[in-house]
Amino acid sequence: MNPVPIAASSTVPVAGKGKNVKLVKSVVRTIDLLLLFVNTRRYLTLQDISEMLELPKSSTFELVNTMVEKGILELKPTGRKVYGLSLLAFEIGAAAVSELGVTDIARPYLQELNRDTGGTVFLGVESRGSIVYVERAEDHSLVKAEAKLGSRRDLHSTSLGKAALYAHSDDEILKLLGPEPYAANTPLTLTTAASVLEDARISRERGYTVDDREDTMMMYCVGSVLRNQRNEPVASISVASLVKLMTEQKKAYVADRVRQAALKISRQLGFRGELLY
Repeated sequence: MNPVPIAASSTVPVAGKGKNVKLVKSVVRTIDLLLLFVNTRRYLTLQDISEMLELPKSSTFELVNTMVEKGILELKPTGRKVYGLSLLAFEIGAAAVSELGVTDIARPYLQELNRDTGGTVFLGVESRGSIVYVERAEDHSLVKAEAKLGSRRDLHSTSLGKAALYAHSDDEILKLLGPEPYAANTPLTLTTAASVLEDARISRERGYTVDDREDTMMMYCVGSVLRNQRNEPVASISVASLVKLMTEQKKAYVADRVRQAALKISRQLGFRGELLY
């Protein structure tokens, strides 16, 4: 990433429009910093940011501190002085997903899944090592699942999180999860890199993800990724049901319905492939 140095208020052409606009240096730097965290997907020190944005250390310090004060960035409790995006940034991102139409496009399919399966249906987006719940359908649910809109859960223990996580390469999966062992939310949670990568292989082959009492001991959940016209993973969906109600026949039925719904939503988002994994 090599931002173009500009004056505090410079006039530059707008591509394809034959017009000039004034760019405010502080705003450009703020956007560059946000994109830096999005693209690197890791925590950064002030030195990292200074070098990657080619900014003086004094300017970097002022910019980062301002964004911390405004709640967009936060210091992370890692033992080192590193920064990352805050929950407020995730909330802004979730709102952006809604504005882009993913939620609106997915909603009728979520409702249909809820009617067909009797499970609570979720739509989620991946955000720096977590899955954020941004939409749900539960009018026809036999039992309401606990996850609330705006809440965050682990990628490796929920079917909604796995669905997004396993759309990445194995190397990217390990980067997103960080050092093992991973959090054990129940005795059945996968907590090692080897077990997660094996689960990713199986999930990709069958075309859907499963959380069998891995996030909570009462629930069985099935999920799938959603992709856009560039084949990029943009969100995921899942159906959550009480494990005691899930016969082998019901599991197969729910999995088939989730795969079909995910492909239909992805088609609406411009995806043209045959397989989501």
